[in-house]
Amino acid sequence: MKVKLVNENFRDNYGIKLLQSKGIQDIDKYINPTKECLQNPVDLDNIENGAKLLKTAIEKEWNILLIIDSDNDGFTSAAIIYQYIKKLNNNINIKYLLHSGKQHGLEDHIDYILEYSDEIDMIIQPDSGSNDFIYHEQLKEKNIPCLILDHHITDEEISSNAIIINNQLSQNYKNKELTGAGITWQFCRFCDNYFNVNFSKDLIDLAAWGIIGDMGSLLEIENRYIIKNGLENINNYFFKVLIEKQSYSMGGEITPITVAFYIVPLINAMIRVGTMEEKERLFMAFIDGHQMVPCNKRGAKGTFEEVAVESARECTNARTRQNKIKDEAVQKLEMKIHKNGLLDNKVLFVRLEEDDQFPAVLNGSITLAR
Repeated sequence: MKVKLVNENFRDNYGIKLLQSKGIQDIDKYINPTKECLQNPVDLDNIENGAKLLKTAIEKEWNILLIIDSDNDGFTSAAIIYQYIKKLNNNINIKYLLHSGKQHGLEDHIDYILEYSDEIDMIIQPDSGSNDFIYHEQLKEKNIPCLILDHHITDEEISSNAIIINNQLSQNYKNKELTGAGITWQFCRFCDNYFNVNFSKDLIDLAAWGIIGDMGSLLEIENRYIIKNGLENINNYFFKVLIEKQSYSMGGEITPITVAFYIVPLINAMIRVGTMEEKERLFMAFIDGHQMVPCNKRGAKGTFEEVAVESARECTNARTRQNKIKDEAVQKLEMKIHKNGLLDNKVLFVRLEEDDQFPAVLNGSITLAR
């Protein structure tokens, strides 16, 4: 296929001129970013208070409840902080809650948390929580502090019972495109100095995965560094298993594009249409991929498999199920559009009737081409 460039000036040194057109002037720095491209995490408001709270939890061996947000960025964020805490003190008891669908924050968990508040000393919400003011105030009565590691814009009052570390709320933090996994990783970088350890370097691959999955802009040099360094230093076993499973589709290349197109969709599909048991195995694969679990593969009853391998297979199946559900939903939408003669409209509004089967978990996953 021949492509005619609109601007003939782009013909020579196309890559360089494309980057320049996007506002990138220091091409060498962008192509080969160094650690100096990372902003000092101290510029994130409340980060020292967050480290102090975590230090108390580590020293007193508190029971920590981790809320896992329902997307790729949420799972990677949760996996980062889970593994980091376990590296600090493996005796810490960390329980976690998963959402049944695409919910976010504490709304669907608050009743459970209040009922079992005596068993919870601290709550951590990576990639969510900035807007949970009402629930944080309820937890204040139970003396349960909350640590928020988030990147979402908040439109709520900030609770006095939550330590919110959020780049959107931090005036001195320049990179507003850093996602939940990046904020969580930056918190761990700060804690490295606070606890005199060097654990965060082994978790940068998860930070890269999360930023790619949440479509954090690569025009930000900090994101560029994390992604480049993370994909060149993959330590997470589940990540490795998924890459191996998708190696043919990825053409043997590990790039932001191949991860975005062939790895992230598997996780998102599982979160959308997977069972709670499958989602439990999914997070287990993130944090302890070598753990052995019963194999549910057809013909393998009674055998065991590494949870990373088992979950990778289940994610592939979930992707197939999601695509089938999506194709059926698209077919019904197209029928409605043709039936009601809507094609002459530039903007389409299709009314769903009570008998229309259109799963809410597919919201945002369907695009109709005219």
